[in-house]
Amino acid sequence: MESLFLQGLVFSALVIGGLATVGWWLFMSPLARSLSTAAARNHVVVASPQLSFRLAILIGISSLLICAGSYWDLSEHVITGTVPGGEDFLWPPHIMIYASFLLAFLVALSGTVALAIPNLKSGVRDPRLWARHNPYVAATVLLAGYGLLSIPSDAIWHELYGLDLTPWSPPHIFLAVAAASLPVAAVGLMGRAQIRGRLAKWTDFLKLIYLALGINLLLIIAVIEWEVVVNHIELVANRPVWVFPLITGAISFAALVLARRVAPGPWTATVMALIYLGIRVGAMVLVLQITGVRPKLTLIFLLGALLLDMVCQRMDRRGIHGGWRRALVAGGAFTVGFIPIARGTINVHLRHVMEVLTYFDFTDTVMATLALFLLTVALYPVLARLGDWLEDAKKMV
Repeated sequence: MESLFLQGLVFSALVIGGLATVGWWLFMSPLARSLSTAAARNHVVVASPQLSFRLAILIGISSLLICAGSYWDLSEHVITGTVPGGEDFLWPPHIMIYASFLLAFLVALSGTVALAIPNLKSGVRDPRLWARHNPYVAATVLLAGYGLLSIPSDAIWHELYGLDLTPWSPPHIFLAVAAASLPVAAVGLMGRAQIRGRLAKWTDFLKLIYLALGINLLLIIAVIEWEVVVNHIELVANRPVWVFPLITGAISFAALVLARRVAPGPWTATVMALIYLGIRVGAMVLVLQITGVRPKLTLIFLLGALLLDMVCQRMDRRGIHGGWRRALVAGGAFTVGFIPIARGTINVHLRHVMEVLTYFDFTDTVMATLALFLLTVALYPVLARLGDWLEDAKKMV
């Protein structure tokens, strides 16, 4: 047992540490003066709009496969009550998940090769220049690479513990973050496609779909055990009930702010909330068809998104485009719209998932409201910077 634990710990540390080191070298390591001059940078070949669009579509398909495979995996756990280990680890839903990472990796790798050849011909031999002028392609290689390399660590974890008492295992958390980041990279690639005219609205719509997929992938790990009947209900029941809306609210708020940055429009957040709801209902139908067990209705953030759109429109008209004032107003508006709906949903629907789960009382409401408001305000500047990066990667060079 100790040997397996050490194997898993060492392997995970090597994979994460190795990819983090490669990422730092590609994006943040100092360039020699000869490479940092404007003349040298001007020789770098960047992905064409056509190549960016094709890569974005294929990575989006990969993200859709990850999402479907994850819900299939969840349904199989509900049916069997077990988690496969050893020789049985690669059961069909796991194969779909890892095949989707393989697809994303091969797509990004082919894009890298397509960029490397003309760059080498033009005399640009440092891969850091390729990555910094094409950051979404490089990020996809790293993220999908982690998804593939994480297979052994997840298998070792299940050999150690068998059935997960909670989806919050380290391999699952890291894998969910990598999976949810892939559609974000696709959003950046779609922006690089630079599509104009009537088709621009459709590309903006695709960006919102990608972000909605990212929300789904994070919430599968983060909150799904609150929404389905699980074997170890005491773990969830013993957690503070306000943690559930806090996690859901923070993840959804992050995606909504990014959506307003990458697909500007008066009602962008509201549209994306509706897209997410459509995907979530489709996933519930899928799980129901496979297992006969329907996840309960998730916490809906549609009203929070609507209020966020309304206050952002008002601040835009007044010329308030940044700073803590915008963060305070945006975080407050979303929190005011989200918490009452979440409280009602928990008390009316989700309480019956676990017999011992108490009502979402006044104290829980205060704790959830205060914690979510502070977290959204703190996240807003970071999300704004990330949105700017997705819109203009050349600022990184």
